Amino acid sequence: MSAECAKHPEGVSMSNFNSSKMKIESLYFLIQSGEGFSVRPDGYITYVGDGYAVGGVKGGKVFTLANEILSFNVFSAQMARLASYLPEESQVIGGWVDDDGIVYLEVSDIIKSKSVALELAEARGEKAIYDFANAKSIDV
Repeated sequence: MSAECAKHPEGVSMSNFNSSKMKIESLYFLIQSGEGFSVRPDGYITYVGDGYAVGGVKGGKVFTLANEILSFNVFSAQMARLASYLPEESQVIGGWVDDDGIVYLEVSDIIKSKSVALELAEARGEKAIYDFANAKSIDV
């Protein structure tokens, strides 16, 4: 990580999280339908706001599996495992499905600056970042 990334530890406040809680079953159905999410583990509160999600948090251990064989039990176990790696308020569990049908579940940092987010993602070897304000992925 560059000095630029290190000096921009911008996170988010809990006010950027939707007050409605998602059920684990709802998150599983989102993934099964090819959608994604960004949630805090305590009640699966959905992040809403601006900034960029950057996966690949050190120690977060990304989980991948073909969506067609992902069972609810495996999904639930992986969500619980990832929740144990979430020490920062500015981190979320992100879930998404790529164009090849591979599910990714990982701990992501929420970064306010697009340039810092892209730089951090490149340093972590990430494929993309997620732009919350525009609800779209940005390839790295």
